[in-house]
Amino acid sequence: AARASAWPRRCRACHRRAWTSSWCRSHRATSRGIVKGLERLPLGKDQPKRYDVVFTTSGLFRDLYGQHMLLLDKAGLLALDASRDRIVRDYPALALALKEALTPLGEWQRGGDEALELNQVANNWVDQARKLLAKTPGMSAAQLGRSASVRVFGITPGAYGAGINRMVERSGSWQDRRELAQVFIKRMGHAYGAGLQGEAAQDLFRQQLDGISQTFLGRASNLYGLIDNNDAFDYLGGFNLAVESQRGKAPASAVINHANGKNPSIDALHTALLSELRGHYLNPQWIKPLMKEGYAGARTMGSEFIEYLWGWQATSPEIIDDRVWQEVKAVYVDDRLGLELDAFLAEGNNRYVQTNILAVMLVAIDKGFWKADAATIRQLAERFADNIVEHGNPGSGHTHANHPMYALVKANIAPQKADALEAVLAKSRLEAPAQTDAAPSHIQEVSLDDLKDSSADKTSAADETPDSETETETSNYLPWLLALALGLVLLGTLRGRATR
Repeated sequence: AARASAWPRRCRACHRRAWTSSWCRSHRATSRGIVKGLERLPLGKDQPKRYDVVFTTSGLFRDLYGQHMLLLDKAGLLALDASRDRIVRDYPALALALKEALTPLGEWQRGGDEALELNQVANNWVDQARKLLAKTPGMSAAQLGRSASVRVFGITPGAYGAGINRMVERSGSWQDRRELAQVFIKRMGHAYGAGLQGEAAQDLFRQQLDGISQTFLGRASNLYGLIDNNDAFDYLGGFNLAVESQRGKAPASAVINHANGKNPSIDALHTALLSELRGHYLNPQWIKPLMKEGYAGARTMGSEFIEYLWGWQATSPEIIDDRVWQEVKAVYVDDRLGLELDAFLAEGNNRYVQTNILAVMLVAIDKGFWKADAATIRQLAERFADNIVEHGNPGSGHTHANHPMYALVKANIAPQKADALEAVLAKSRLEAPAQTDAAPSHIQEVSLDDLKDSSADKTSAADETPDSETETETSNYLPWLLALALGLVLLGTLRGRATR
């Protein structure tokens, strides 16, 4: 199916589904409109077909624009409503489910007789409803209709991030990219819309992923790029990976830049990523100012740029290929630009950043992403091992002592150096705590009544013990107390007489 998908953006989806927004112009002073409602556009020469659009949302968008998510959901229902009469006539068994699905539209319902060939929202709804009904014959009409119409998904309420960023930072915790895809589906597979507040719907999400052929990331600001933070690969990269895991191939992907509303543009993800890579991170005009900032500049290069490039590698290996790593190595390891960048990264604490850069490259080789030649592998392994032996392990998610990548390193350095490396790694490993036999020697079933009785007995005993002890102590000190009281009385009598 020709289905588009997007990280929340509005204008592109409106056009694809053939509907538009109704705007309140009372806020012209801010150049921003406030959406009041939606209007379905008729099909015609400019819009010959309605495409099905699936939306995934970030946690921040969910928190700030919950009402917009509801409108996106209703937009899909408006498109479905355009073929209502056709579905009722051709698929009478689905009539009640369709009625339930369209209920959230209320007075917006208009009905229509559009052919399903021209309305992919309706066509996919029928297909999914029939599959759900065949799989679960006892499903209610309301549940059937709603399940087939869900098109807005995101992270569970109160949570943030698709989870891909944390996984790629811990490269030793996974071996297959499909593991990352399942993390994305589990975290992002929560349904939103009319009557839906983030309920778990991973199976429905997988059904939608099966039909996605193209994905989009909307960008309304130039403040951040695609490689200077982890959000882009976390959401768009993770989404592409999830689609690939379901369909067997990655979807076509593009970036919609509408920071300038008067001049929006759409670039293929491949073009956008590589343009940013060469224009910023391989550009001496970007690198030289960072070198003046010492460790902070080095950290921006290694712990941010290289780390985020690795995120795109894990999610979009068809884009981050061997040539990308060769260029990055030429600049950051071999100093091709003549900036003495290799020496800068070997200074002071910068060397720990350098160690992490080398580690990411070696992990890319070890996992089969980068088909580097033998000489390159030996060069990287030698320098990486020297750094750890001489300066210690920086302890990142790519360098921890039990990382599988060390097998590759040890196989490409001298045996003596491999032994020295292992000695350093051994010191940073924690011994597993000794397992003690904690099995109970006697097992007895205890009822709640027994616990109550026992508690009552303990309470009674506790109440009684102090009283008996007090009585004993009181009887021992009673003569002395009487003598003291008598003395006080006599003293008061004497003082009274003296006063007279």
